[in-house]
Amino acid sequence: MGRQNLGHTLDDYACFVTALLDYFEAKPVKKYLDLAVHYADYLLEHFWDENEKNFFFTADNHEKLIIRTKNIYDLSLPSGNSVAAGALLRLYHITQDKRYLDASMKIMESLSTMAAENPFGFGQLLNVIYMYLQKPIEITMINYTNKELCTWLEKKFLPESILVGIYTSENLKALQSLPFFAGKEFVEAKTQVYVCKDFTCSLPLGTIDEVEKIL
Repeated sequence: MGRQNLGHTLDDYACFVTALLDYFEAKPVKKYLDLAVHYADYLLEHFWDENEKNFFFTADNHEKLIIRTKNIYDLSLPSGNSVAAGALLRLYHITQDKRYLDASMKIMESLSTMAAENPFGFGQLLNVIYMYLQKPIEITMINYTNKELCTWLEKKFLPESILVGIYTSENLKALQSLPFFAGKEFVEAKTQVYVCKDFTCSLPLGTIDEVEKIL
């Protein structure tokens, strides 16, 4: 997959970045994260409204329109701004690139008063604000030897979490330049789970009871 301009709207880019992050969590190959970073950067460069501190619906290199509109309400579908805020927050926790946190916070702050006055119109944004305030639980599951533990953790409802599963030692080595994976080890024939919050990590955990206590 190339890194060309997709030529679409905010919603397309925001949802694509979110999908890439979802896929990266399930199959953590760095090229998917690199693509998410590339298109998140494209959003910041071409869709950002520096005055209102959120995103326009169309890019600055889009065909000329009478007015550049915005979609801010989460109705039957979440708005591009809310989806982008969530994707940027997740990207920050994986990469620790503060640009993503700054942009996500600015979107939340710019829409927070309206969200407080009309919460039914900002369901997705409120989820992102909740995730930010709670601090995402960062979970790395390394080596799928313990099927019972892995299945239990994957099925557990943790909406404010970032859960990445590592299958091979080569897979982990390719990602260890990222802060999210720094200091984590692959042990043969043993599943290890690291649970981190606010960039502070547990010791490696190996049983359901150990993980459940810390969650």
